[in-house]
Amino acid sequence: MPLVGLGLAGTAQAYEIDNFSAKIVQQDGTTFEAQAGGHPYQGIISFDTTKLANGNNDGQTQTIRVDTPPGLVPNPEAVPHCAQTQLEANACPPASQVGSVALRLSKVLSAPGTGNNPFNLPFGTRGDLVLTASLYNMEVEAGQLARFSFNPTQAPNGSGHIVDIEGAMRPGDNGLYFTINHVARPTADDPATPENEAATPTLTGSTLTFWGTPGATAHDGTPAPGDTAGRGEARVDIVSIDGGAPRPAQVPPIIGYLPPTGATGITDTTSAFLNNPTVCDGPKQATLTLDSYQGDRDTQDYTVESAPGVGLTGCDQVPFSQTTTFGPSAVQRDAPAPLGVTLDVPQTSDTGTLATAHVKKVAVTLPPGMTISPSAATGLEACTDAQFGKGTNDPIACSAASRIGVVSIKSPALANPLTGAVYVGQPQAGNRYRLFVNADGYGISVRLKGDVRPDPVTGQVTAVFDDNPQLPFSQFKLDFDGGSKAIIATPQTCGTATGSSTLTPWSGNPASSSAPSVSVVGCDGFPFAPGFGATAASTKSGAYAPLKVDFTRPDGNQFLSGISAKLPPGMLAKLKGVTRCSEAQVAAEACPESSRIGTTSVTAGPGDSPYPLSGPVYLTGPYNGGSFGTVNIIRAVAGPYDLGNVVVRQALKIDPDTAQVSVVSDPLPQIKEGIVLRLRNLQLNVDRSGFMRNPTSCGTGQITTDLTSALGAAAQRSASLTFGECASLPFKPKIALSFRDNREMRKLRHPRVVATVTQREGEAGVKSTSVAMPLAVALAADNANGLCEKADAARDACPANSMVGTAVAETPILDKPLKGPIYFVKGIRTDPKTGQQIKTLPTLFVPLRGETQIYLRATTAVSRNRLVTTFANVPDAPITKFTLTINGGKHGIIAAARDICATPTWKASVRMAGHNGKAAPTAKPTIATACGPTPKLRLGKVRRSGATLTVPGTLVKTAKKRVSVRVTCGKSVARGSAKPRKGRYSARVRLTGACARAKTAKVAVSVPKDGRYRAATVSRTVRLR
Repeated sequence: MPLVGLGLAGTAQAYEIDNFSAKIVQQDGTTFEAQAGGHPYQGIISFDTTKLANGNNDGQTQTIRVDTPPGLVPNPEAVPHCAQTQLEANACPPASQVGSVALRLSKVLSAPGTGNNPFNLPFGTRGDLVLTASLYNMEVEAGQLARFSFNPTQAPNGSGHIVDIEGAMRPGDNGLYFTINHVARPTADDPATPENEAATPTLTGSTLTFWGTPGATAHDGTPAPGDTAGRGEARVDIVSIDGGAPRPAQVPPIIGYLPPTGATGITDTTSAFLNNPTVCDGPKQATLTLDSYQGDRDTQDYTVESAPGVGLTGCDQVPFSQTTTFGPSAVQRDAPAPLGVTLDVPQTSDTGTLATAHVKKVAVTLPPGMTISPSAATGLEACTDAQFGKGTNDPIACSAASRIGVVSIKSPALANPLTGAVYVGQPQAGNRYRLFVNADGYGISVRLKGDVRPDPVTGQVTAVFDDNPQLPFSQFKLDFDGGSKAIIATPQTCGTATGSSTLTPWSGNPASSSAPSVSVVGCDGFPFAPGFGATAASTKSGAYAPLKVDFTRPDGNQFLSGISAKLPPGMLAKLKGVTRCSEAQVAAEACPESSRIGTTSVTAGPGDSPYPLSGPVYLTGPYNGGSFGTVNIIRAVAGPYDLGNVVVRQALKIDPDTAQVSVVSDPLPQIKEGIVLRLRNLQLNVDRSGFMRNPTSCGTGQITTDLTSALGAAAQRSASLTFGECASLPFKPKIALSFRDNREMRKLRHPRVVATVTQREGEAGVKSTSVAMPLAVALAADNANGLCEKADAARDACPANSMVGTAVAETPILDKPLKGPIYFVKGIRTDPKTGQQIKTLPTLFVPLRGETQIYLRATTAVSRNRLVTTFANVPDAPITKFTLTINGGKHGIIAAARDICATPTWKASVRMAGHNGKAAPTAKPTIATACGPTPKLRLGKVRRSGATLTVPGTLVKTAKKRVSVRVTCGKSVARGSAKPRKGRYSARVRLTGACARAKTAKVAVSVPKDGRYRAATVSRTVRLR
C-alpha cells in the first residue's frame, strides 16, 4: 500500500522547516502500516531545514519537538534499558537498541586559524555530513516518562555530547511527544567569534528511526530497507560540500565507520515496541516544532494516511476484553464501607498479536442497595474544575476535604503504576455528582472526569468515564475510602450482591461486559426495632411548654416510613393568632415565618456519623382529613450538594369525643435526587412560645405511636410524661341561667332556656357539669318535633327535626368559636344482666363545629322531681365562654310546670368538677326570667358633628339602667352609652376606622333588664354624611 504524505508548511521565513514527514511503515520501508493496533516495522521521522546558498542555515536549531498522534504509543518496558554510564562508554546492551538516528550536519572542513585542513580545501569550505548512530532505550530519571539517547562518539571520528530524546505526554489529548533540547552550538567557554561559530556543526536535518520490534533479526547485519543503520552500526559520511557541490576527489565519502554488531545477547525477538492507535477515525496528524538559538520558531504538520482521507483500518480485528472486580470481597450490611473497583484489561506485547484496544468509555454499576452514603457529606467539599485543571499540567489545588479515595493505573509501558487521588467534583447543572481522578508519575498527570448517575427511584449507582485517553492500561483501580464517612453505603440485605461493568473500546467493536459482585454479610434477620422518646420542657399541669419527640432507627433495621402519634388527652396547642401556611405557599415551599411552630432535625446515613439536617415546621390549614396540618420543609444541603427541599406533611386530627390530638404523617421520603436517605433519627421540637399546652390533670400521660417500615413491618412505641402541680391550678367556673320569651312563662308553655358557663384562661378544664333545674320546669320529651336514633348520634348523623337548640363555645386556643346544634337523642341503656335494652329519658348530643369539631353528650334524669342534666365527660380543653340554648316555643322540650312569673325567684343547683381533681362549690344561681313588661324605648334623630355622633332618644322614666349604643359600619363597630334622665338620654359615639368614612351605619340602642323591666333594643340605619 503506497504512502501518501502531505506536508503543511508554516509561515515563510529564513529559518524554517523543509520536508517534514512522520511515517509508520512495513518492512519494505515505504508501505504504510494501516492495521489498527498493529505493530509497524518502523516509525520514521524525518525533516530538513531550509539552507542558505553555502549549505548552512540562517539559524542554529536549539530545540526539536515532535508531537505524535493520540494512541500511537511506544512501550519502553518491552525492551531492556541502558544505563547512562553504559552509553557514555558506548557499551549499551544490543538488546536495548530501539532504532537509529541520522543527523544531517553542515560543518566547516577547513576553518581559518585552526590549522585543521586535512583535505587541503579552501578555507571556509563546508561539508554536508551525515552522522549515524544507534538509539538506545535508557533508564529514566525522576520525572521522565521515557528517554531514548545516542552518543555521537559511537561513530569513529564522531564528536559531540550525548543527545537525549525525552518522551512526555500532552495534557490536552493525552497524546505523546518527544523533545531534543540544547542541540549543539559553541559552548560558553568558547569565544563567540565568527571562527568558532563557523566551526560548530549546524543541524540541517535529521532522520529518526524507531524499530517496531527491536529484537527482530531483520535489524541484524546489513540495514533493512528504510533503516538508516543496522544493529550497533555507526558512521560519519560526507555527502557533498558547500550545500550540494560534488565532493572533491581528495574528500572520502566515509570518514568513520563502525559495522553492525549483530544480535549478541538478544533473546526476545517478538516483543513489540511500537503500537498503532486502535481507532479508525481517519488520517492522523504529527507536528514538528523547531526553535532556534536566534529566537525563531517554525512548525509544520504532517498528515499520516494510507490514501487521501484514509487512516488506519481493520478496527474490527482489534481484540478487547476486560474483567471487573469489587473489593473487599465481603462487606457488613447497612454500613459505610470502603469500595475497590478494579478493571483488568489483558495486554500483549507480542508483535504477532494486535494490541488490545484502548478503553474509550467505562460504565460501572454498583449492586442494588449499594448506594451513595449521606454520611459522606459530613465535612465534604467539592473540587472546582479550575482547581482540578484537566487539560493542564498545573498543580492540582483540590482541598483535602474533597478527596474520597485513591487511584492506581498499571500500564504495560510503565515499570510502576501511576498513582493519585479521587476527588468529588463541583456539581454542574444537569450533572450533580461528579468524580475527578488524577494519577501522576513519570512526569505526567492523567486527569479524568466522571459522572455518577444514581437511579432516581432506587438509588443504584452507575459511574461513567467517557472519552478516556488513548493509552493502554492493564489495570485501573479505584479505591474509595472506608470509615464512618465512606462515600458508599452497603445493601440492607445479605447475600451476593452483583453489579455490572461495561467497557467500550475506541475501536468501535462491541463493548465488553462483566458482572462483579460482593458478599454482604452480618444478617441475623432483618428487624424493625425503632426507638421513640418524648420530653416536655415543663411537666406542670396546664403549663405552656415546648414538646420534643424523637424517633430513631438503628443501623441494620428496615427503613422508617410511616409515623402516626397520639398525644395524651388534654395536651393541646394554642392555634389562636398563629398564621396558617396556605396551600399555595406550601406548594411554593415558602411558608411565612409567622406560621412556624418548631423545628425538625434529622440525621441520615449509616455508621457513626450520619449527616444532620434541620428545617422549620409550619402550621397549615386542614390537610388529609385533619382539622389542621403541619408541613416540614428541610433544605437538603449536604456538603457541596444542594438537593432542594425535602417536604413532608402531617395531618392533625382531633378526636371529637375526647379532643385528643393525633398526628398522622405522610410517608417519609426514602430517596432524594438519587440519594437513599437511610434515615437514622428524626426529632420534632415544637418550641413556639405559648403554643403547646399540657393537660390540666395530674398523673402519667402516654404519647403512643404506630410506626411502619418501608417494607411494611409495624411497631408500636410509647413514651410517658408525668404531669404534676395540678392542684395549683384555679378552678372557678361561673354559670348563669335564664328563662327567655315572656309569652312562654305561663304554665304548660315552653320557655327558652339559656345556660352560660364562663372561665378565665389558665384555669383547669371542666371535667363534668350537673345542673338541677327548679320545680318550675320539667322535661317535655313528647313535645319534641323528632328524636335522633342513638346510632345516628354516634356517627354524627342526626336529622334536622331532632334539633332542639344551639351551643357556642369560645376558647382561647382557637381563632373562632365552635358552634353547633343540640340534638334530642333517644335514651336507651342495656341491662348488664339480661342484655335487654331499656328506654330511658332522651339525651343531648352537641356537635360543635368550626376550625375543628368537638362532641358533647349529656344525659337527662329526674331526681326529687327536678330535671337534672349532666355532662359527665367533658374533654380537657380550655373555654372562656360556653353558651347552651334550648329552644322554646312550639317544639320546646322544657315545659313550665307552673306560672314562672308567679314566683319572684327561681334557683338552680349546679355542680362542676375540674380535670385537676378540684370541685367547685355547689352553685345555686338565680335564674333570670322574662317576667315584666318591655320598657318603652325610642330612638330620636341622630346628628353628626365631625367625628362625633350624637344619639338621642326617650325611655320610660321608671327604667334606670344605663343605655348602650352600638354603631356598626360593615365590620367596624363604635360604642357609646348614656345615663337616662327624666325619661331622656343622649349618647355620644366617637367614630373611628371605617365608621369615620362610612356614608351609612346601623345604630342600635339597648337597655338591659332590671328587676322591673325586661331588656329592650331598638335600631335604625342612618345616614352619616
